[in-house]
Amino acid sequence: MTTKPKTLISVCMLLCLGLLMVGLAGCKTGEAKDAGFVKKSDMAKDPSVPFQKSWKKPGFDKSTYTKLYVAPVNTAYMLKNTEWQKGERVGSFESDVEKLAVYTQDHIKTAFREDPSQRMQILDAPTTEADALIVEIALIEVVPSKVTLNALGMAPFGIGMAISAVRAVAKDTSTCAFEGRIRIASTGEVVATMADREAQQVAPVSVRGLTWYSNAETIIKQWADQFVKIANRKPGETVKDVDAFTLKPW
Repeated sequence: MTTKPKTLISVCMLLCLGLLMVGLAGCKTGEAKDAGFVKKSDMAKDPSVPFQKSWKKPGFDKSTYTKLYVAPVNTAYMLKNTEWQKGERVGSFESDVEKLAVYTQDHIKTAFREDPSQRMQILDAPTTEADALIVEIALIEVVPSKVTLNALGMAPFGIGMAISAVRAVAKDTSTCAFEGRIRIASTGEVVATMADREAQQVAPVSVRGLTWYSNAETIIKQWADQFVKIANRKPGETVKDVDAFTLKPW
């Protein structure tokens, strides 16, 4: 007599998880509007790198460069965009942006310093050394997490809850976007540009979604790791993008 109800509950839970995964699988998002930090008309999608668009100067050989200066992150373009300031962080967005800029610069530097191969030496000050590159990043969009809606993921699974969670994620996904460029330190010449916009990587129980910018911080850390992989990759090697869905709730 108890087999059918248990079976029904199990089927319902699987269905809920399936619905949630379908909803989250679409968390990859479209390109951000052109902010003007880089010239997007020169860029195209390169399947070997995880960014939506990129460009590299023909003949540029990164192997001849062993030092890297990570410039302070530009936030001027994002501060001009007032759309995201209309949310729950009104009155705090300037300090939020400043903290995220420092967070981004620090994590790019940390990712390279913790790289086991130690291919690039991170410099703490600008330089004109012949074997050095400069990476310049502009954060152009950050949409904070919707704490109340993401808290739905903390409740016990049920069909209604799963559908609500899917709708909440689809409507209120946190996003983050950047434009970046690489310069030769000795000449100032731009030899590579890139642009990307990512949506949050969501878990079935989204603990990350319970803080304002934890999803943006996760995306920034993923970008930092990707920069290292691109710097280390061999000719013909592909650096894959991250999945939209994760089973890790932290």
